[in-house]
Amino acid sequence: MTCLARIGVAAGVAILSITSIALSQTEQPAPWLSGVTLERLQATRLHPLFSPSRQPPVVEAPVAQPAPAVASMSEASPVLPEIRLVGIVSTGGSHRALLQDPASGEIHRLKSGDKLQNWVVSIVDNRTVKLEQNGQEQNYRMFAPTQ
Repeated sequence: MTCLARIGVAAGVAILSITSIALSQTEQPAPWLSGVTLERLQATRLHPLFSPSRQPPVVEAPVAQPAPAVASMSEASPVLPEIRLVGIVSTGGSHRALLQDPASGEIHRLKSGDKLQNWVVSIVDNRTVKLEQNGQEQNYRMFAPTQ
């Protein structure tokens, strides 16, 4: 056995003995805390040591906020889906738009007439897709500076 191996074994034995001694001892409360109950500590709560006035902090009651007025579903304008047009695939006379959800990275492969979050998809040309819902429409263009 080499010298390093002997030192390693000795260190391991020392660590095990120290650990077993520490685990065998039970925690004893400090002698000055024997007999102290929560009721006896009430004065410390009522007159905190590190507060200049020796008064407990004043907790203000939370102010009730009125609930915001919510427009009914028929009045609210539909929310546009957060998507990015990444491509349009044309094969054999059919076209599919590749729309990516930036949050999840999921790619939706949709043709004209399909729906995405209740929005109807229309492929306008080789670089543009239009989403329509309730008279509202939004165009998505590949390589547009706003996307």
